[in-house]
Amino acid sequence: MTLVLVFVAVIGAAYLLLNAFPDLGSMNTSADDRTQKLAQAIASAEGFYKAGSRPQRNNNPGDMTQDLIGKAVGTDGPFVIYATPEDGWANLYAQINKWYSGTSNNADGTNTIFDLSRFYTTTDKDAWAVNVSNALGVSQDTPINQIA
Repeated sequence: MTLVLVFVAVIGAAYLLLNAFPDLGSMNTSADDRTQKLAQAIASAEGFYKAGSRPQRNNNPGDMTQDLIGKAVGTDGPFVIYATPEDGWANLYAQINKWYSGTSNNADGTNTIFDLSRFYTTTDKDAWAVNVSNALGVSQDTPINQIA
């Protein structure tokens, strides 16, 4: 009888968790050319391509603090840790796709790279905007939906 109750409790808890986060697993993690370009520019600005950097150690190229895809294996301070770089890229793609689709709480495709820098990074916002725009070969005033 106890085993049955434990089983029912586990199934019930799993059901509640899955329904508490209905968007997990349904995030758009696809990456067309412009999504990949913006993601790579953000990864560069975040230091992902530097050996031993936090984003690289955490398999989190965007140095993101939110796990949009439900695949985090831990945290490093406020930053999400992923088991693989592919999961980290998928999470960054999901965030960028939310911007493009207008489903993000903080930006949409009409926001410029400069606008993104105001909320995306907490350290040197101006340097981040310069680094992202330089990596893309556009100005900081370029709306992200105009990145080709």
